[in-house]
Amino acid sequence: MPAYLQRRILRHIADQRYAPRTVAQLAADLGMDDEQRAAFEEAVKQLESEGQVLLGSGSQVTLPPPGDTVIGTFRGSDRGFGFLIPDEPLAYGDVFIPPNATGRAMSGDRVKVRVRRDTKRAAAPGRSPYVGRVAEVLTESDQPVVGVLIRYKGGFAVKPDGRVLPDPIRVLDPGAKDAKVGDKIAVELLRVDGSPTEAVIVEVLGEAGEPDVETLSTMRNYGLADAFPEAVVREARAASQKMADADVSARTDLRDVFIATIDPPDARDFDDAISIEKLDPAKESDRACWQLGVHIADVATFVPVGGPLDEEAYARGNSTYLPRRVIPMLPEVLSNGVCSLQEGVDRFAKSVFIRFDGGGNVIDAEFHRSIIHSNKRLTYLEAQALIDGNLREAIKHARTEPHYPRELMQRLKWMDDLAKTIRQRRLRDGMIVLGLPEVELVFDDTGRVIDAVPEDDAFTHTIIEMFMVEANEAAARLFHAMKLPMVRRVHPDPDVLSTDELRGFARVAGYNIPSHPTRHELQQLLDAVRGKPAQYSVHLAVLKTLSKAEYAPSPVGHFALASKHYTHFTSPIRRYPDLIIHRALDAFIEARAEMTPAGGKPNLKRIHKAIAKDKRCPDEEKIAEMGQHCSRTERNSESAERDLRRFLVMQLLAEHLGEDFEGTVTGVTNAGVFVQIDKYVTDGFVAAADLPPTGDRWRLNPNTGALVAQHSGRAVTIGHRFVVRIASVDLPARRMELVVVDGIDSDGRRQPVDGRGKSTGKQGGKQHGGKGGGKSGGKSGGKPRRQSEGSNKSHPPKGKKKGKAKGKPKGGKGKPAGDPGEGSGRSKKKRRKR
Repeated sequence: MPAYLQRRILRHIADQRYAPRTVAQLAADLGMDDEQRAAFEEAVKQLESEGQVLLGSGSQVTLPPPGDTVIGTFRGSDRGFGFLIPDEPLAYGDVFIPPNATGRAMSGDRVKVRVRRDTKRAAAPGRSPYVGRVAEVLTESDQPVVGVLIRYKGGFAVKPDGRVLPDPIRVLDPGAKDAKVGDKIAVELLRVDGSPTEAVIVEVLGEAGEPDVETLSTMRNYGLADAFPEAVVREARAASQKMADADVSARTDLRDVFIATIDPPDARDFDDAISIEKLDPAKESDRACWQLGVHIADVATFVPVGGPLDEEAYARGNSTYLPRRVIPMLPEVLSNGVCSLQEGVDRFAKSVFIRFDGGGNVIDAEFHRSIIHSNKRLTYLEAQALIDGNLREAIKHARTEPHYPRELMQRLKWMDDLAKTIRQRRLRDGMIVLGLPEVELVFDDTGRVIDAVPEDDAFTHTIIEMFMVEANEAAARLFHAMKLPMVRRVHPDPDVLSTDELRGFARVAGYNIPSHPTRHELQQLLDAVRGKPAQYSVHLAVLKTLSKAEYAPSPVGHFALASKHYTHFTSPIRRYPDLIIHRALDAFIEARAEMTPAGGKPNLKRIHKAIAKDKRCPDEEKIAEMGQHCSRTERNSESAERDLRRFLVMQLLAEHLGEDFEGTVTGVTNAGVFVQIDKYVTDGFVAAADLPPTGDRWRLNPNTGALVAQHSGRAVTIGHRFVVRIASVDLPARRMELVVVDGIDSDGRRQPVDGRGKSTGKQGGKQHGGKGGGKSGGKSGGKPRRQSEGSNKSHPPKGKKKGKAKGKPKGGKGKPAGDPGEGSGRSKKKRRKR
């Protein structure tokens, strides 16, 4: 716990909104209860002894000011300046590096920076008073740079994607790799005295703008390997033979149990399956009403600890779900083969049977190593149609023979009833449920995005989510009861700084919440606006309040799910932390079999002693290290998906320059606001100078988070809606600039606004998602006037076939808040909570 708490404390007091607080006040701000106070105080003492925090007068906790020099990682901007991300958090966060002080540093370099206090910045509210100058490049980044080959100053150069480098870098001999102008290339940078002077092409990826080429470029940028080393493939092939050679007598044989899978229509790997029995409570001593079986692919049998296969899976940390492409954690012979719980074949599984009473409360749970035989593969919409009694609709969504025996139909009804009962219990416990729009991209047969449609809201997504969350909790409770360290999925309560910002926003929206809102109070706020014009803005503000979950051994719990103990157990094909849990379960099941007398109950203390030193059960220090690594790989995968998705959507929107779209403010800065185009759920930037009324001076109010016009008093904050026009799109930089055309009132009606870009309804761009006039176009490209972000997409060539995005769906509307696929690992949508 102390190590995890130390990171929480440092992150909290490094926030620019933090004001010095006593140890007791800081504990309250971070939501520490009585059980956690001793560990919290120990963490503060250790941080003080290491010089990472100071205890001033009255025991107020602060971060020490930066010394003369600070070491960290440099991140550059395409506008010349940069930031130092220190190895250890500093007061006021990252250090700003002005354009004339970056020296020869490039993004990703480890550098030493000289730091000084700047009086002008110190006078500006909400800004760090410290600036730095790069004194030395300690380690050059070895990450290849990806960009487009262009003609440049009589020769050739690479124009890097994104904001890695502000200027093109010379390429002396593109012919050596047969590269052509317009190709996307990966290069190694050559430096003289630390400065990049030329680039050597290491790989030609293909013609820039082609979806498959951009996918490969994203993989190179984020270090995502598209092939497995030969040693890994050999071990995976050999491991796959274990299914044929294994002695199944030691497994619980469930091949006669009716088991089914419910997955996306284009799923290739199936790592969870469900069985269910309805019990007669009158015949059960504990009045049990349901027995749920959750059967998870037994990956641990095929991936032993310490070999090349295990090392590669750990290095990847997780599978990555890019639009139309999956980069798996395990070779396909396992992930899509013997580990996948496909219909009609025998497969090894870890099974947990959970019994519930009539209120959906857990009575008990028991784990087994099993062998199963999935009777039916269903898609989400197919299963929902069967539950609804619409056979014709079910057949439309079937991906296997549409044979639906009465036993299947009955069990689907039971699943629906049990999931709804569990959901009601979890809501009573305080589970946070957000209602935010999500869309699926529609592709033509070349891979270009041609449209976006709302994702389906079938309740079957929630059925699987509820069951997987219950299985994950059961695994967490087992290891907690044995007092064994485990890799947990932790999601702390929101801190006071985040809730203060939310309170200010809620007041603007007409609602009041306390300074330390409970889960129930947050959910009451969400429910109060559900179905009303303020729903999107309030739900988005709550989402931004919640921290992101991560992997750690600390018993922090999961705030959004209202879980005291939570782990990830249900997706070992695509998440390494789940594999860690499965291996520990193997050790537990073996020890239980040896130490439980016939007809007796397992002695958890004896079992704990037996497996505490098992190499399959890492100690707490090792789990902490693994958790940090897997949290990093998860964030890297999420960033890669967002980046590629943004490009593909922006590629489409580049063909809609001058057209109007309805949008919602999702972020506010001193320089302007980010507006999400509702139809595509992607952001562009509106500079403060382009906000109506133009000509006014806008400043960020640090208390409310609103951007306020100094003369008119008009405020713009998260959730405000506008009609915006696409002004420019910079595809390589993934940036889109917008201008405000009209406002949208609380009833969804378009309202004219004063200032540049005013629309009368008789002229202007074509309106999407509302009224509008004729279309005006323009070319994309060129450097935008101001910083922005955006997303992606382009019109389909005539006659091209449309198709929805491949990969995991994101679940129905109103799903539990959290990061992607908290329960099942199915969803790719990155939510901040879990």
